[in-house]
Amino acid sequence: MTGKVLIVHALFDILGGTELFALRLTQALVEQSFEVEILTATQIDQDKIKGIYGDVKLPKIIVKRVREAEYLSRLMPGKLVRLRRLLIYEEYKKDIMEARREYDLIFDTQSNLPTPVDISYIHFPALMPTRKGGLYWTAYNQLIKLLAGDYKTPRSGKILVNSTWTAHLVYRIHGVIPDILYPPVDCRFFGEVSNNSLRDKIIVTISRFTPEKELDKILNIAKELPDYHFIIVGSTGPGSEKTLNALKAKKNQLNLSNIDFKPDLPRRYLREILGKAMFYLHPHFIEHFEIAVIEAMCAGCVPIVHRDGGIWYDVISKVSNILGYRGINEVPRIIRTLENNKELYTRLRERSIEISNTFSYENFKRSTWEKICHVLRVKKLTR
Repeated sequence: MTGKVLIVHALFDILGGTELFALRLTQALVEQSFEVEILTATQIDQDKIKGIYGDVKLPKIIVKRVREAEYLSRLMPGKLVRLRRLLIYEEYKKDIMEARREYDLIFDTQSNLPTPVDISYIHFPALMPTRKGGLYWTAYNQLIKLLAGDYKTPRSGKILVNSTWTAHLVYRIHGVIPDILYPPVDCRFFGEVSNNSLRDKIIVTISRFTPEKELDKILNIAKELPDYHFIIVGSTGPGSEKTLNALKAKKNQLNLSNIDFKPDLPRRYLREILGKAMFYLHPHFIEHFEIAVIEAMCAGCVPIVHRDGGIWYDVISKVSNILGYRGINEVPRIIRTLENNKELYTRLRERSIEISNTFSYENFKRSTWEKICHVLRVKKLTR
């Protein structure tokens, strides 16, 4: 079974797990002899993508810019992402309807809404309001709700999500129970350093350098654990310079010498760092699913994450409950507990590697193929 597929992915200006998902999905489809094209509103920096994600082969890229979304990006770099995506998908409605005549399958990988396509992949529901308070965020959430009102009732042929936690949110908001398709992880690449049992006292964090990740809290932990070296790795985009400058200012204010920032680090160097580190610490941020956590586990790091979200319920809780924190101030206690119990640390490290391998690209490709074949088979019967 082959055909022509259009992947709709509005924004490629900040590279993270969502963009990696779209690219790996493209790869899986091409390997099954599908012809794939990507529709996006932003230019794709191929050199930056290959540096961060490895040797990713890009398909034909169709860039259709949306003036209003570009204006918001210039006005508030790195912010208002939900609003920018909504404006883009509103503009793309006609294109998507016309594309049905040309493509066998239309796959939306970023809108986070059940758009009128064959398959919508929801990483985090757009209609889920931010927990931030204040007049500004209240008004912003109301604007999102107003613009996304047409999408309240699902119009996608099929809805996929990245975790049980996200599935629950989609059910609460849209009244449907979606299928789960876990994002793929390059377990082979990162697993090459997993056998290194002689670990240094290094704690790694991987995150986009954006304000909502609250990376400044990691610096507070570095202050409490001066005998550990902290490394924050992440991709950059519009607005990241301001975030990095704020982090550097706080580092100087706290007089820290045990923390480094490494923006847009090529993944071969990331693997090298993860292969030496004892721990991976994820920011105090509820994640729907986070590929970086699995990559660190593949490389042999023991992960510590916030005790909520998809990465906790579907992954880390299966390793051990001790690896979850409710408040980030609990992290030093968790570190010291494992540091003083080498047998427990080794057991959790081995268990982390075992669990991480279930999220391999091979498993993702197999599951993706099954779901797409089902959708195409149904579409063919209804023509």
